Amino acid sequence: MRLKQNLTLVILIIILLSAIFSINTLNIITIPTNKKVDKEIKVNTNQRPLKYNKINVEIIWDLSGSMWGEIEEKNKINTSKKILNRIINDFPKEINIGLRVFGSKESNREGSYLAIPIKTNTKKDILNFIDQVKPLGKSPIALNLSYAGEDLKYLQGKKHILLITDGKDTGNIMPSKVINRLSKLGIKTHIIQVGKIDKYNQLKLKELSKLGNGKYFTYFEEEEIVPTINLN
Repeated sequence: MRLKQNLTLVILIIILLSAIFSINTLNIITIPTNKKVDKEIKVNTNQRPLKYNKINVEIIWDLSGSMWGEIEEKNKINTSKKILNRIINDFPKEINIGLRVFGSKESNREGSYLAIPIKTNTKKDILNFIDQVKPLGKSPIALNLSYAGEDLKYLQGKKHILLITDGKDTGNIMPSKVINRLSKLGIKTHIIQVGKIDKYNQLKLKELSKLGNGKYFTYFEEEEIVPTINLN
């Protein structure tokens, strides 16, 4: 009787040891597999397509009739052309640049005109366009901000609007509402004031650029614009 009990006990011990051995074997097999999967996932998530490194800038240029006015005995239009030439030449060549204007004869009907669509290698085309235009008409700022947002929102990469204006607005839409919407889309709005720097206009334009997560500049800070904007 005792022999049978001992035999049964030995069999149970053998079964238990076999079960333990099987579990350890499974762990040895699965651990390397999990490590391999984790490594593959990590590599894939760190590889970002080149398209995410693109930088897109749409310049909105005020060509309304008020730009014939003078600051420091110079026409605002000539001052803005000088600023634009500096900006375009300062931009790195890899940046996608476009130009939208309002107030020119081309934009008279719609209040806005996309002179140069956003793409690479547009510097020469923009500089040629700058030399040919003359101020004319009204200045619906919010409308042009909205159009620029449509030009930018489906593009891959960083997105910036650079508004060059004397601050006079003839539109019936509040620019702050449009800039707030653009900001939520990840589009930054920077403003360059070309005109008399009075407290009211300066405060208004500063607040708009702040709302757009962008920078504000005056017409005599042209050398600081591109280095300060932080396009990345």
